[in-house]
Amino acid sequence: MSIVLPSAARLLQMAFLGIALTVAGAPVVLKAQDTPSLLFADKTALNVDATSLDLQIQDIPPREYPHVNYRSNVRFEDGAREWAAKRFMLTGNSVNKLRVTIRKGDITEKPLPVKKGFKGLFTKDQEAEYSAVLDVEVAVIDPNGMVLSSASGKSLSTRTVTEGSTEADKQQVWAGLVVSSFDELDTALIPQIRQAMGRYIR
Repeated sequence: MSIVLPSAARLLQMAFLGIALTVAGAPVVLKAQDTPSLLFADKTALNVDATSLDLQIQDIPPREYPHVNYRSNVRFEDGAREWAAKRFMLTGNSVNKLRVTIRKGDITEKPLPVKKGFKGLFTKDQEAEYSAVLDVEVAVIDPNGMVLSSASGKSLSTRTVTEGSTEADKQQVWAGLVVSSFDELDTALIPQIRQAMGRYIR
């Protein structure tokens, strides 16, 4: 998977959409280098009767083993920001807000058994399995903070790495897990959004 820094046009698009990021209730200022461009599957933008998009992170994974999300150069908030910007087009036809909440976004590591001794000299086993869990809620909020309509979805993705994998190899795997998690989430969540939130999202 290729990851490139965003173009100026991409940053302007996000600024136009009015995307705000909140972590555990506190706003976060985003810099250009914090916003990599992730290559999701092609998405058709949905029109949303809202004037701004608010990204919230409800649960912050621990910064200790077996959790590795904090070590990744591409995290779930990056994925949510890109996914939301590509998936939803704000029409500005109402004073409502579109809120995307990461209720859970984490990657954990599980060591795998590898061959030792003479046989191990001639084989390369998978030495670790990484599991990504993603739980997202999409909601339309009125100016008073009342939820007018919402839908939620979950995804679970796994990948493995071989013996001797470098930190760069792992970074690529973790970034791939973020992308695949949102692609799987999208498949399950969008039909729910169309059904449950059809009054506000089309």
